[in-house]
Amino acid sequence: MKALIDLFWAKYSDLRQAVEHEDDDAVSRIDREIDPLVKAILGSQGRDQSAIGVQFRFALDLLNEEADDGGCVRRNGHLLQMLVERYLITDQSLPSKTKTTEDPAQPVDITQAIADGYLDDALLNSLPERVMVVAPGYRIFYSNETNAQRMDVPRDTLIGRHFAEFVGLHHFRHDLQPSLDRCFAGESLTLTYADKLEGRTVVIHCRMSPISRSGTLIGALVVMQEKEDRRRRRAD
Repeated sequence: MKALIDLFWAKYSDLRQAVEHEDDDAVSRIDREIDPLVKAILGSQGRDQSAIGVQFRFALDLLNEEADDGGCVRRNGHLLQMLVERYLITDQSLPSKTKTTEDPAQPVDITQAIADGYLDDALLNSLPERVMVVAPGYRIFYSNETNAQRMDVPRDTLIGRHFAEFVGLHHFRHDLQPSLDRCFAGESLTLTYADKLEGRTVVIHCRMSPISRSGTLIGALVVMQEKEDRRRRRAD
C-alpha cells in the first residue's frame, strides 16, 4: 500500500507540473495513470486497522491537497464516503434497536449509535439533534439527515467539505477549531453559542467527543442541539 501511495504522490507532482506548463498531452496521460492508482489504494478491503487508517489518511490528504477545486472536493468526497460506508456504517444491530426508535417515550442514547466506532446510520437519522463526524483536517465525513436538512444541503454533498464553510470562518477559527483540536487530542467538551438561522437568533448547544475504532482516532463526533434564545424573549 505504501508503495502505491508513494507512486501516486510522485505522479501527482508530475501532474501539477504539467498543469503549470499547460502541457495538455502530459496532463491527459498522467490523469490516465493516476486513476488506476486511486482505485487500487481505496478500492481494496483493509485487512487490519492500520491498513484502514492508511486509506482514510490518503483520502483526507487528497481532499486537503485539492481543497481549492470544487469539482475535486466533490469527487474526493465521494471517495471518502465510500470508505465511511465500507468501514464505519453498520446495520448489524438495527433489529435489536427497532423498539427503541419506535417508542417516542424512550429517549435514544447517542452512544448506542456509535458503539465500537461504528455509526448506526438509521439510528442517527432518527435523532432530532444535528450530528456530524469531523475528521482531523476539519473535513466533514459524516452527517445525519437532520443536520443536512437544517443546512438545506443534500447529505452526500456535505462529505469532504470543510466545516468552516457552514459555520463561518471567524466563528470557526475563534470558537470551533480550538474545541475540535482539544477533541482530537482526546477530550470531550461542550460549547454553547448564539447563531443566526433563517433570520432569527438561536442558541446552539454543541457537544464534541472523540470517536475511535479499535484505538484508532476517526474524528470528532459533533452533536448540535438548537434551543430558543430566551434572552430575546425576555427582552420582548
